[in-house]
Amino acid sequence: MIAVLILFWLIGIFLSVKWPTFFVAYFIIASTKFLGFIDPSTFIVNGIEFGYFGLNIIALVGSFLSITWYNIPKKSILIMFIILAMLIYGISKPLFDGNSTFLQSFMASKEIWFYFIFFYLVSHREKIKSEQIITLIKWIGLYFSLIYIFGILVPGIVPLYYFDDEIIRVYYPTYISLALFLFAVDLKTKGQSKIKSIVPISMLLVSLVFAGYASLTIMSVIGLVGYLFIYHEKKLLNKKSILAFIIMSVLIVLLLILINEETYNYLLTSIYDIISGNDPSISSRMLYNEFRWEFINRQREFGYGFIHQSSEIMKSMNTSDSNRYMQRLGVIDSGYVDMFTKFGFIGTAVIIVIFLKFIVSGYLQKNKNTLSLAMVFYFSQYFFVNYTWSVFTFAHGIIPGVIALYMIFWNQSYKSKRTKKKLVYQA
Repeated sequence: MIAVLILFWLIGIFLSVKWPTFFVAYFIIASTKFLGFIDPSTFIVNGIEFGYFGLNIIALVGSFLSITWYNIPKKSILIMFIILAMLIYGISKPLFDGNSTFLQSFMASKEIWFYFIFFYLVSHREKIKSEQIITLIKWIGLYFSLIYIFGILVPGIVPLYYFDDEIIRVYYPTYISLALFLFAVDLKTKGQSKIKSIVPISMLLVSLVFAGYASLTIMSVIGLVGYLFIYHEKKLLNKKSILAFIIMSVLIVLLLILINEETYNYLLTSIYDIISGNDPSISSRMLYNEFRWEFINRQREFGYGFIHQSSEIMKSMNTSDSNRYMQRLGVIDSGYVDMFTKFGFIGTAVIIVIFLKFIVSGYLQKNKNTLSLAMVFYFSQYFFVNYTWSVFTFAHGIIPGVIALYMIFWNQSYKSKRTKKKLVYQA
């Protein structure tokens, strides 16, 4: 196991120094558990996971080996500052409160380290070929779609780490949503046959439904419709776009009814349950988040930082050994509750406002290019998805999210493959 871990690190180090584009690709593929066949999180030594942690360290160190740091864009500096602030605050807060040792809080911070891929992207912005990264994400999205679509019919074809207790779960469905918007860019630019974009978009939408993350599916559909039919590069709204949106919405509803009335009723009920709070997944979250809210109310302003499940403070919490969602303070399915426990209301507000600043400016910026606009729509859904799924504090949201943020800062003439592409990073 140690030999495999060292090989995993060495490949990462070599790529980070020699070929930045391939390192980013390596990082992304590793985050998918190498498409379901190798899981870096199983590289554990003395109870500590070194696989992803080492990869994140390589990304951080590799970012400072670049010679382009002297001219870091101001927009990137603000995001990098908030990332460092989240990490330093989360580790130091439990120490000052006497709730944890340094090692415990450091171990509990491991998810936030995935943000360091953004440092690497920014520092190597002149060397990384974004077109190749976009193509990779598209293929990963399609691969995940096939896993969900065909895996239901033939479970035996599903890779080892994507099949657990008769449940198909890829790492991560957020890549499907990201690929969806990237294919939508091709459809919007009309640089290639529409059918080449419509078919994969349809596959990605179907697989999102099969993935079972209702909030991600609903927000992806809303964002896709908004991107394709409402929001344009030079104008927010016009009569033509509003009419197209209305017609498209009516056609989608009619199509659902014609194809299968049960499907239509199921989707309608699901949306209503989420809005009203009657959705079973939301109800269960309210139940297992009760003890978290008790502790949030004690330190609601500034939270607790990163609390490891072995820390002393966990002994005073009303947790449950039988429910895996109640065995620790931080959990992937708590969304804003998870952020409140780590950073408090004030810290969470600061983080959200900074991220929101870039999204709002992305919508209001004049002469927007189609790629950055698509990424604005993709990242916008995080503020709603985070209601039930922790996309700001766990890898499944962090990695695709910072890739989208990175692409927002690029002015790219994204045309058909037959035309030349020009990349200019915004200062």
